[in-house]
Amino acid sequence: MQAVVIEQFGTASVMKLVEQPTPTPADDEVLVRVKAASVNPVDIQTRRGDYKSIVALPARLGVDCAGIIEQVGKDVHDLQVGDEVFYVPRLLENEGSYATHHVEKAAIVAKKPATLSFEQAATLPLAAGTAWECLVERGRLKKGDKVLIHGGAGGVGVYAIQIAKFFGAHVVTTSGLHNKDFVEMLGADVNYDYRNESLYEQLQQDYSSGFDIVLDTVGQKTIENSLSLLATSGRLVSIVDMAVPQNLIAGWLANAEIHFVFTTQSAKRLTEIAKVVDAGGIKPIVERVMKLTDIVAAHKLIETGNRKGKIAISVD
Repeated sequence: MQAVVIEQFGTASVMKLVEQPTPTPADDEVLVRVKAASVNPVDIQTRRGDYKSIVALPARLGVDCAGIIEQVGKDVHDLQVGDEVFYVPRLLENEGSYATHHVEKAAIVAKKPATLSFEQAATLPLAAGTAWECLVERGRLKKGDKVLIHGGAGGVGVYAIQIAKFFGAHVVTTSGLHNKDFVEMLGADVNYDYRNESLYEQLQQDYSSGFDIVLDTVGQKTIENSLSLLATSGRLVSIVDMAVPQNLIAGWLANAEIHFVFTTQSAKRLTEIAKVVDAGGIKPIVERVMKLTDIVAAHKLIETGNRKGKIAISVD
């Protein structure tokens, strides 16, 4: 098999495509012939050494996978050879979807949406799964909720908009003005320019009764600034590390819940997402498809920012 590995942390150029023995699945695992992966910020963070205290070198990269099962362990009963699947490998433990083959626990592997190509399916597990965990599982999203999504044009935001709209929420986003038409095409009811100095005052004025859920995908002072926008017993969910302490006093006034999400792996969640995809409720946002041999160039593109959708990696 071929796999992308790093032997040191650093720039995109440290990634190498090498030959390795094809692994054999354990009793509770499956061997997947990888058809497609995608590039995520966590790949960049891992490669440059943000998690070097827990990632041993040499390391394999890639946290979105779509492919076909080639072997199953003897204790695996819900999946079989030939099944088309998608999943998030165990983060920081068993990454490696930038490869022709990958072994993973069957319990976190789900059948991919029937209506999608492998490249489309590979853009969903981490980003759409994170959005689902934040809104549905942590935020307890329901019809009629008012939802504010900070960073609606980002990798998680584009799926958060679609999920919130599918559930019947009123969806408000923040993004750059150049992305206004894009986020509204995804389903946002209203979009605000995040560069506006009076953004939070305007949101407070326009939504005086508050938001049931606020999703933070951008970081900085978003948590502190957004707590006063919550309705009573509202939920604020953030996927961004908070290295600098923030003032959370406004959360007490709303009797708020605050959730910090480093997404977990779940076949059940992905199965629910696949149902919504096949029903037309979630559409993958693919900016471009690149080859596994182009992985260095793909990482460089991600690092330049200003992406509109995911970069899929075709392994064929």
